[in-house]
Amino acid sequence: MLRYNYLLVFVCLVPLALSAQTSQVQFGKNRVQHHRDFDEWMKYESDNFETYWYGEGRNIGQAVVQIAEYDFAYIQSILEHRINQKLQIIVYVDLTDLKQSNIGNEDAFTNAAGQTKIVGNKIFVYFTGDHTELRRQIREGIANIYLEAMLFGSNLQEMVQNAILLNLPSWFKDGLVGYVGDNWTTEKDDQLRQLFTSGQYANFEAMAAAHPRLTGQAFWYYIAELYGRPTVSNLLYLTRINRSIESGFLYVLGTPYQVTLRDWENYFKRRYELDQQGREQPTGQEITIKNKRHLPLTQLKLSPDGQQLVYVLNEIGRYWVYLQNLQTNERELLFKSGFRNAIQATDYNYPLLAWNPSGQEVAILYENRDRPRLLRYNLLEETELTEDLSTQYQRVYSMEYVNPSTLVFSATVFGFSDIFLYYPATRQSQRITTDFWDDLDAVPVRLGDRTGIIFASNRQGVSMEARRLDTILPIQSFDLYYYDLTNRPGELVQLTHTPLANERKPLGIDTTYFVYLSDQSGIYNREFGYLEDYVDHYEQRIVLNDGTDIVLHADSSLTQLDTTLIDTIIVFPVIKERALTQNMTNFDRNLMHQSYARSGRVLEYYPGVEAAQDRLLVRTLNIDGAPSAPATIFQQLRKSALAEAKAKAAQQAAAMDTLLKELVATPAPTPVEAPVDSIDLPETIEELHQPIPVQAVDSTELVDIDNYMFQSEFTEEEDFVESQDTPPTKPSADQPSAQTGVPAPQAANASPLQNPAGGPIANTTQRSKNQVYRFRPGKIVAYRTTFRTDFVTFNMDNNLLFAGLDSYAANPDG
Repeated sequence: MLRYNYLLVFVCLVPLALSAQTSQVQFGKNRVQHHRDFDEWMKYESDNFETYWYGEGRNIGQAVVQIAEYDFAYIQSILEHRINQKLQIIVYVDLTDLKQSNIGNEDAFTNAAGQTKIVGNKIFVYFTGDHTELRRQIREGIANIYLEAMLFGSNLQEMVQNAILLNLPSWFKDGLVGYVGDNWTTEKDDQLRQLFTSGQYANFEAMAAAHPRLTGQAFWYYIAELYGRPTVSNLLYLTRINRSIESGFLYVLGTPYQVTLRDWENYFKRRYELDQQGREQPTGQEITIKNKRHLPLTQLKLSPDGQQLVYVLNEIGRYWVYLQNLQTNERELLFKSGFRNAIQATDYNYPLLAWNPSGQEVAILYENRDRPRLLRYNLLEETELTEDLSTQYQRVYSMEYVNPSTLVFSATVFGFSDIFLYYPATRQSQRITTDFWDDLDAVPVRLGDRTGIIFASNRQGVSMEARRLDTILPIQSFDLYYYDLTNRPGELVQLTHTPLANERKPLGIDTTYFVYLSDQSGIYNREFGYLEDYVDHYEQRIVLNDGTDIVLHADSSLTQLDTTLIDTIIVFPVIKERALTQNMTNFDRNLMHQSYARSGRVLEYYPGVEAAQDRLLVRTLNIDGAPSAPATIFQQLRKSALAEAKAKAAQQAAAMDTLLKELVATPAPTPVEAPVDSIDLPETIEELHQPIPVQAVDSTELVDIDNYMFQSEFTEEEDFVESQDTPPTKPSADQPSAQTGVPAPQAANASPLQNPAGGPIANTTQRSKNQVYRFRPGKIVAYRTTFRTDFVTFNMDNNLLFAGLDSYAANPDG
């Protein structure tokens, strides 16, 4: 009976809820850090930015300061907005270091590839070996912060109110950030061309839903080209004021929202129809790769005999290196590493692959715990040898074999990307270039009886002297340069000269020719070239009576030299080399990668907007010249803008020259002294303090409340001048543009925007012409407590003593 009583009591107590004290603990995501460089943060402070860098990132930090200040006025002129606090830029040596950092809150860890991450007023950037890409990150970060402040406000009340009332599509903001970052590029133009020619998308909304960033960037590019850049800021302003995109378009452009989108669609359809005329589709043997999940393909390399292919498949950080037989399509896994990371940006730079000239060994350069490692896989013996590279290599961007015992790297050391020779047997390195220019895509070539290196660089000139970043920024387009490894001269040979195009991915074909990819036409096509000797100038060797000789330019004067001391004068030519280049292909889409085998076969990679649309072809390469590929409309517009800028600069220079001549010719006026008795002085103290009589106000000087301008809360700076950007004249809908031949979209009432009250909408001022920001590199400030806990509090209660893994967050006060 007692047992039943216990059972009854237990059953009765089971439903009762037990309450006790609870404790909520927020777990952070502290990252594993593989070095101690983050212990030493430093700061550069400029007019508008605070730039933080660490360890060996000083040179990158200096470049970030100058690039940010260089583009700051331009971004302000587009967005017509100002912020009364300095922006903070956090600079990382590479993407790996960015992933290790704990600076910022949880949002700092969720950044997508190709997009700059911001947290509050902090911009996170990293170096990729290309200062142009670094510049894009900086510009996107600045634009992102400005747009957040413009559209959603700068305080909590404005943010909550606008977040509820202002519901913008993703293409609106993301596209504008992309447009400010790099306006429009050959790669973006090719991607949008593929979307239009595919016929998959019925209208703008469908395309924007699938590709919001690309479609949005194309839209803002279209608005700026047709209506002028000030229209962009006007659209932003009225969209925020009216909290409606439709109202903003109607007030600014004079056309309804849907009509504008339809005009955008018609414009690009017609534009790409004209671009496709007279172009060829790539042909060749289609290579099939097992890739059901459509993972990104990288590092495609043909074997020396052209029978095998190595490549990398990358799934958000987890990658596999495969060797595939092109005859049987069978493949073998050589190496795998990494781990999947869907939160942070994927690093597609590693691993790097290279074939040994013997064809029996594949080199795999990958990163392990933030340190580059070189693995050499022997295909015959199926063995591998792994070694660590020197810690001086912050990141390696390209790798090729010069000979079986020597590799050539394009790598970053101390924040500068340069060319290196690496000897695996001794693990020694030899530096070829030592400057702040970007040197990428280094490949060995054999031209004549000499071994050399061809690489892409944005340098200005052929000098190889060591230079540090000063007043010239490395943000120009890429040309090709040749360095002779046999004779080791003191200067390079510039192979291409294209200020509006980039030449990348060079390859040596034989002892005469080399090929490369160029977007001179607005689409990346293959071109070839060869070297020839020419007489650069003449020099004279002066042999003196005592046997010494002096070498001077042939035009040098000898007035300072005693002619009685001269024994012989010999004039001789100075022979140098130059390249002759010619176009080879006229494809209708970008050829972005190529790999050549000694057997004469070439592999071509044509990327699609999505991995499923990629094409991989192999064919025999014949060095045959072809007519120059016609320029796309995008390239025509760039050339026209450059020609107009040059003409305008020439006019301004001529006007300034005329003004200086007039000032020199005009005599200075004689100063005239006013007579003393002409000054009226008060006779008494009382008269001095008499009130000033009030004059009657003319009716014309009264304030017209219907036409007024708002005064900014910010003080006007002296270096702001009247905007020189005037919207281009818009051709009629029936008449094609004189520059491109594309009919302009219809836009009714596209007159200058006016406020409903009659005043202008936005201030149309911008900084004067961009100039490189000058600052003192030695003026470094230690970061102190900026990114460290600067206060400690405690309380006495029953909560847990230790809260587990706490987030390492920045000081909310900046």
